[in-house]
Amino acid sequence: MFLMGMTDDSSEYLKIDEAARLLRVTRRTVYRRIWSGELPATKVGGLYLIQREDLQAMLTQGRVTSPSDVAKPEAVLPPLKCGNCFRLIGSDAQIGEVCQKAGCDQLICVLCLAEGVQYCVQHSPTKEQKLEEAMQRFRQGEIPVLVRGNIARLRELNFVNRIQARISRIGTLIHPLSGELLTIQDWDTLLDQGDQREDVMHLLSKVMLDTETLTRVPLNAFLYYRIPQRKQPRSLPLEILVQSLSRLPVMLRDGFDTQPLNADDLTPFLVRLSEEAQQTQTFRLVVLAAVTGWDASARQAIQGETRGGAFVHRSALFYIFDLEKGELLYNLEDDRLRRYAELFAPLLLSEELEEVIQSIEKELLVYESLTLQYAAQVLPYPQDLIRQAFERLAAAGRYALTEVPELGLAIVRK
Repeated sequence: MFLMGMTDDSSEYLKIDEAARLLRVTRRTVYRRIWSGELPATKVGGLYLIQREDLQAMLTQGRVTSPSDVAKPEAVLPPLKCGNCFRLIGSDAQIGEVCQKAGCDQLICVLCLAEGVQYCVQHSPTKEQKLEEAMQRFRQGEIPVLVRGNIARLRELNFVNRIQARISRIGTLIHPLSGELLTIQDWDTLLDQGDQREDVMHLLSKVMLDTETLTRVPLNAFLYYRIPQRKQPRSLPLEILVQSLSRLPVMLRDGFDTQPLNADDLTPFLVRLSEEAQQTQTFRLVVLAAVTGWDASARQAIQGETRGGAFVHRSALFYIFDLEKGELLYNLEDDRLRRYAELFAPLLLSEELEEVIQSIEKELLVYESLTLQYAAQVLPYPQDLIRQAFERLAAAGRYALTEVPELGLAIVRK
């Protein structure tokens, strides 16, 4: 027995559209059967190929249709669309997944899936539900990091402010390329600073941003210093670029992010910034700081696993800063990178600990007590550092540490 329309000399493999026509069901039904494992299929070059005998087996066993699965006449079949962004889906290669809601067959395109979208608009959970689920997964160790939008904003502001304060104290700097001695009278006259709030406004479809929004979402703030060219022949204008980075679409959609940035996030910046430096005949010192940290692939791109494995360019020196772990990362085999690392080095532990202590004391002006769990959620510092601050404050005698059932360690005013 053969499916209607099949002949002995037909091709052994069928595409999705062909299978849907032969089974007289919608294309979504065929995708759903493939993803559920009911219908074996092979993906070649982004296209699903299905063996005719597997379709025959499904038809014979009566596992194909329900009333909602039956296809309309081919002439009026609507085009496939993503159930989240509503982009038209023209090929299998543009399909990432199906909506994770049980029984829903809405497709999710690869672009939405890459941004972490797993549900169609109708079944997408609220921000509060997403956060609660993410917090549970984070506690269970299923996701590597959880940074909320307001914490990301605090982290980027703290970072650029620290770097600005550090650079402003430097009076003399040696040019990394020419070796020329540069004396800087006033760094502020060389500074251009800003952020990507225009991108944020486009993503939010807004023509204005209120002050509340500006405090609860990251803006990818940056500092840009340009030291003009001097008289020496080999001297080029020196630029110092410091920028915080976050996945703005994810932060704005969910209000938090659960993934460190990776090499795919980093590489476009490395390529673009180095090419710009070469084209404009400048030399750049660049540090890119990730509010959710950098993963192993990004670290490898900058540090390299073997000699010569790190990204290098003759017109720039690149550093990355992990704001989740407080680490400055660069190729330790490069002498120039080692020499200029002090410009972007994190605060000494004693300096940062004092900063955390001050932040905790501000919270304790409002509350009688503060749990470690809550402090780690609202303050832009690692939990281990907050614990050390708790212990330091308790040792000073004005506060006491206690264990609160189900909440863990807490600091209490005496």
